[in-house]
Amino acid sequence: MAEDPARPGQATVLLTPDGTVTGWSDGAARLFGRAAAAAAGTALTDLLGRPGAAEPLLVALKAAAAGRPWSGVLPLSDEGLPVACEPMTGAGGRVQVLLTVSPPRTGGLELLDEAARRAGSTLDPHRAAGEIVAVTVPRFADAGAVYVLERLLADDDQPGAETEGSAVVRRLAVALADDDPREWSREFPVDEVIVYPPGSPYARCLAAGDMVEFGGDAARDTVAGRTGRLLDGIADHVSLLAVPLAARGRTLGFAVFSRKRGRPPFDPADRALASELAGRAAACVDNACAYRREHRTATALKAALLPAEVTAPPGLRIAHRYLPARSGVGGDWYEVVPLPGGRIAVVIGDSLGHGVTAAAAMGQLRVAAHTLVRCGFPPGEVLARLDAIAQELDAAQFATCLCLVCDPATLRCEMASAGHPPPLLALPDGTVRHFAVAHGLPLGVSDEEHPADHPQVSATIPPGATLAFYTDGLVESRMRTVDDGVARLASALVASQGGTLEETADGVVALLSDQRGHDDIALLLVRPEGP
Repeated sequence: MAEDPARPGQATVLLTPDGTVTGWSDGAARLFGRAAAAAAGTALTDLLGRPGAAEPLLVALKAAAAGRPWSGVLPLSDEGLPVACEPMTGAGGRVQVLLTVSPPRTGGLELLDEAARRAGSTLDPHRAAGEIVAVTVPRFADAGAVYVLERLLADDDQPGAETEGSAVVRRLAVALADDDPREWSREFPVDEVIVYPPGSPYARCLAAGDMVEFGGDAARDTVAGRTGRLLDGIADHVSLLAVPLAARGRTLGFAVFSRKRGRPPFDPADRALASELAGRAAACVDNACAYRREHRTATALKAALLPAEVTAPPGLRIAHRYLPARSGVGGDWYEVVPLPGGRIAVVIGDSLGHGVTAAAAMGQLRVAAHTLVRCGFPPGEVLARLDAIAQELDAAQFATCLCLVCDPATLRCEMASAGHPPPLLALPDGTVRHFAVAHGLPLGVSDEEHPADHPQVSATIPPGATLAFYTDGLVESRMRTVDDGVARLASALVASQGGTLEETADGVVALLSDQRGHDDIALLLVRPEGP
């Protein structure tokens, strides 16, 4: 057997279920100091030459011969070496075992670099924690786990209160080197929420923000009250470290590393390495939790900003489409507000920024706009008052907005704009033109010395025409100018105008589908009902 070139230094041995050598790699020859010809046909336990190695090796072989993969650390060197046993089926259906011995444990810097690289590649807290324990087990410890304070992860933002001195944590990841780690994982599942009482090693670790080393009875006390046949195995973990996860001056939780009998207990160098590993884990978990909170806030905010169901008044048909950007949170929005006398108000707006701050500002402007039009203010006055509100927001946001009030009985419209793209009017004869509107400054741009002017104009929707309101995500891109985008929208309106208004909306979106992704897109179509 040749050495695997992808894993330099790795030793592989092919064995019968009773441990007789049938295959021997170059790496095994270097590790055990015997050539392949001398090893073939010999019991591996006779070749080890280390006291205490035969018994755990036979346990591993027995598990693999029964069809169960085994992984763990065997005393093949002073510090022990990671070993994996995999069942195989040879010629004639004979059962064989492939034993793989990894190179001696890497140095601390290499372990830290790998942990930082792997955990830092994800913004998911569970994956970040999982990468940390995967790096450390079995090279550094026989078991590892990461626990984070439940109050940092609770979806309802109001987790159960912690009694004084207790620790309420959630297990984000666990890894064990054992003959059947799946059984251990069932006993200690990911996402389980646990309350550790005051005085327990884990509660003391959190309270003091210091590493706590323990084992023996203290290890069993940490699982007091649980049942399961594997809990007796806790007694084999004689050297344990609870290491605080600290980032930005606060403790997020703790990591646990443990070693079993037969492996040297953690020494000062190991404790220093464990502290460094926990520091890497804390930074990655902190970033992941921060992203999770912001993403959850953004998702909830985005859902709240999604346009509500639009009801058209008698005499008008209305179709609308809202296509969120593939990433981030935008501030596009629109409202159709019923008014006394059968009239309606259409308000459409677009934040000039992105993210949670922009969306929150637009949410406030949207509520204000809805209230102002319901109070009967004309469009120009609505925008003037919105401009004053925009300047008082905690997070100043420039925004465009257009407000229109329409009487379905006469199709007469009053309209004002604050820097928003003018609506398009698609006529039954196949021509398209801008619907008359005077341009005003965007909201939030003016000040007391230079107040913004939002002139109000009047216009009438011709019978059979389609009035299209939109945000710049539908017409603006890095590939073309706004004028080119408006021209494409006009062509799409003409090409899609033959069917119902809903079909027209679908057709426009389909024809301009290459615009989707970089920015939110809002489209609202209004068409008078036919005779």
